[in-house]
This record gives sequence, C-alpha cells and structure tokens, in this order.
Amino acid sequence: MKSIDTTRPASLIELVKFRQAEIGLTDQQLGAALGYNRVIIVTLLMQGSMRFPLNKIAALATALAVDPADLMRVALAELSPKLMPVIEQAFNPLQLTQPEKNLIRHLRKLAGDQQLAPIVFDGRDVVALVLPGRPLQAACAIEQG
Repeated sequence: MKSIDTTRPASLIELVKFRQAEIGLTDQQLGAALGYNRVIIVTLLMQGSMRFPLNKIAALATALAVDPADLMRVALAELSPKLMPVIEQAFNPLQLTQPEKNLIRHLRKLAGDQQLAPIVFDGRDVVALVLPGRPLQAACAIEQG
C-alpha cells in the first residue's frame, strides 16, 4: 500500500488521475471497483461535476492501492478545510509524521498477528522488537546531533 504525500496541496481528482496512470487503471475498472456499472459516473467524478462520496473512499483507496486514511484526509480537506485541524487532533493526537506512521506500519507487518513488545534502551540509539517465541529482532538508530 502506498502512502500519499498529504503535505503537498493536490486535489482528490489529481491524486486519483495520478495513481490511475501510475498503476494502469482504466476509468471502467475504477468504476467497477467503486460499485458503479456505468463509466459515466466516473467521468462525472473526474470532471468535478460530482463529488466523490465519502462512503466510497475506502473502495477508492483499495482500487488505487493507497492508504485509505491518507485519501480520506484529502477528501475531507476539500470538503471542509477548516474542520481538518479538529479532525487531525481527534484522530492523530500524537501528531505522528508520515515517516513515524510508516515505521509503525512496518513494525506491525513484521509482527504479523503477534503482540509487539518494543524496548527502548536508555531512551535512544537502540530499539529492539521482541516477538514472543521468536529470536530477538533489533533495529538500531543512530541519534543525529
């Protein structure tokens, strides 16, 4: 799943067109993935004549192989830009950066369905990931500065 750079201003339509071109997805395939049997609906969405329904964002993200949370942020920012800081505070209270989110996703992928037990030594330099019943896996981070 690809993350979307939500820090650069891009419309939902621009992002959809970019990913469609990148993965070779036709409007007809996109429409089918969204549950539309007529390609004219996708055409209207892509022209901006219709808004992408928020209830289709998860299906859209799956079709485009992107993070649904990132795509929802873009859609909500277009729908109500003044509401986005409130939404971000509610759903991302730690204010995690994209690289931090990617690290967490990667750690969860490594763990599979097992409980993680991260250990931080001295609060810096080395992070160890302990998975029950598996050998110790460690990732080292050199503190810059």
